[in-house]
Amino acid sequence: RAKFKILQRETLLKYVIGVDIGGTNLKVGAVSATGELLFRTEVPSSVKEGKDATLKKILNTIEEVRHRIKGKRLAGIGMGVPGIIDMETGTIIQSPNLNGWAGFKIKDTLADKLAWPIYIENDANAFTLGEGWVGAASGIKNFCCLTLGTGVGGGIVLDGNMWRGVNGTAGEAGHITVEPDGVPCGCGAKGCLERYVSATGLVRMAREGKDDKMAGPLLNKCGGIDGISAMTIASLAREGDPFCMELFRRLARYLGIGMADIVNLLNIEMIVIGGGLSNASDLFLGLARDEMLKRSFKVPGHHVTVVSSKLGDDGGIIGAAFIALTGGIR
Repeated sequence: RAKFKILQRETLLKYVIGVDIGGTNLKVGAVSATGELLFRTEVPSSVKEGKDATLKKILNTIEEVRHRIKGKRLAGIGMGVPGIIDMETGTIIQSPNLNGWAGFKIKDTLADKLAWPIYIENDANAFTLGEGWVGAASGIKNFCCLTLGTGVGGGIVLDGNMWRGVNGTAGEAGHITVEPDGVPCGCGAKGCLERYVSATGLVRMAREGKDDKMAGPLLNKCGGIDGISAMTIASLAREGDPFCMELFRRLARYLGIGMADIVNLLNIEMIVIGGGLSNASDLFLGLARDEMLKRSFKVPGHHVTVVSSKLGDDGGIIGAAFIALTGGIR
């Protein structure tokens, strides 16, 4: 009993750092052994400036977070990275949203500069683990998470375990084809889900409709086509702007198509929608579920629950921290 108390005290005195590397923003936070977010910060990821600029941001932000936490021991660092990751080597195999990072041994590079154990995971898988740990899917054994951000990521948990597939690439739901001859995707295919239900996809559809007379209020508010953002589209849609509402209806239709494929294939209990665009889920999630029910088999379709993330923008941080806390998930 005395030994148990010592171990319990040691657990309470340690924390881990979770890093969520996005195509737009870099989110870093300190997380306790019980899943409490102790401190978090967010900065631009500087992806367009190249790997060196992003790596510098990562290192500097980790250091900032570390200095904010007093009285606890840093036990490890987990990182969620967009793309296909070799879990054994910590190498980025392919990443549509990190141009020039293919083949990059990010784990080895950072291990040379950091004194703590480092664990690398696909960002959507990390988010999924976070939601399963202390989020919307806590206690659920069969579920899928979709992250709608710069791109679209996906993670699958079956019978309580992360499903990775033969080569660790399972769960790439963002690359389900929803338009066979649709918009080219960074992965090399056409018509992928992420080209239509991501923040960048929403902005692209808005720009393509610039000549529609109904687009006037959006263009005026954004100062022209180059200033269009997903946040502004959502703001106007909530005010009843017909052009922006129609953009979200289109997004919802494509999301529903993708979710129906997932439901018919996996017969899961829950789909959790996260990522930055989930902040506007009130504008599309109900419509997407309706579309899913039209296209999925009735029994699995009506059995699945579709919810917004409980952890929100912090899901990737908490999930990456969970990986570090558990010493990596296999």
